[in-house]
Amino acid sequence: MHPIRSAKMAVVGCGLMGSALARAFASAGHDVAVWNRTPSKATAVGGGTRAFDSLVEAVSGRELVVVSLSNYAASAEVLSAKSVAAALAGTTLVQLTSGSPADAREGLAWAQAHGVDYLDAAILAYPSFVATEYATVYYAGSRGTFDRHVETLQAIAKNSVYVDEKIGAAATLDCAILEAYYGGSLAFLHAAAMCKAEGLDPKAFFAQKNSFLGLISVTADAAQGMVEQNDFSGDQCSLNTHVAAIEHIVRLSQDARISARFPKELLDNYKRAVSAGLGDQELPAVFRTLLQD
Repeated sequence: MHPIRSAKMAVVGCGLMGSALARAFASAGHDVAVWNRTPSKATAVGGGTRAFDSLVEAVSGRELVVVSLSNYAASAEVLSAKSVAAALAGTTLVQLTSGSPADAREGLAWAQAHGVDYLDAAILAYPSFVATEYATVYYAGSRGTFDRHVETLQAIAKNSVYVDEKIGAAATLDCAILEAYYGGSLAFLHAAAMCKAEGLDPKAFFAQKNSFLGLISVTADAAQGMVEQNDFSGDQCSLNTHVAAIEHIVRLSQDARISARFPKELLDNYKRAVSAGLGDQELPAVFRTLLQD
């Protein structure tokens, strides 16, 4: 096995995530400069990194610059100075700031205008998971640029996934996964609240985790094929039947005097699909009504 080549790089932003990224890169043997608008935060990163008070000095001569800030507006602000843009010319900038596909497109336009190679990335991990098997980072942009730096980037996540040339692809996939996560989390927390309100210990529900996760997995697998074929017919369980089940959930919530907002929102979306004439089709047919407002 050949040794990993040491890269000369910089991490811009020393919050919890930026600091974790910088330390992971340094631990892997890379020469890591760090910068933060509050200099003391850059100094506090440690772990073999080198703090700079000047952003221009931090990024000058670096082949790879990773940005991890609170949002794209903050990133645009710190990179907008002509001296910074000039220092970045010819380097590769990896944007690890969370945002939308539109943000990614704007970032690429800026990079192209200033002679900077650009990858937009999204990390699916808490700071403490960086450089562990639980971290995944999605990348979008030039495949050649990704391939050139992937060995270095794997210091923060062995599971470094190239998504697509379309610069917004990583942000899209990240938002999609997070929506499933947040929506699913709200669903199981509301389910636990229903149990508690009805005098059933929520641990009895949580003990059945594999049951509801299994249903989601089976439905996701079925939906993939149906969406691809644009055919939602089947003989397992019609939308009409699912709507009746959701109505029971709404009624339970109202009778137990807990928040019924979430199940009502579910019911509205499923009923909309029924109103569109999809009641006799399978649950994934709701997809058709979600492609328009």
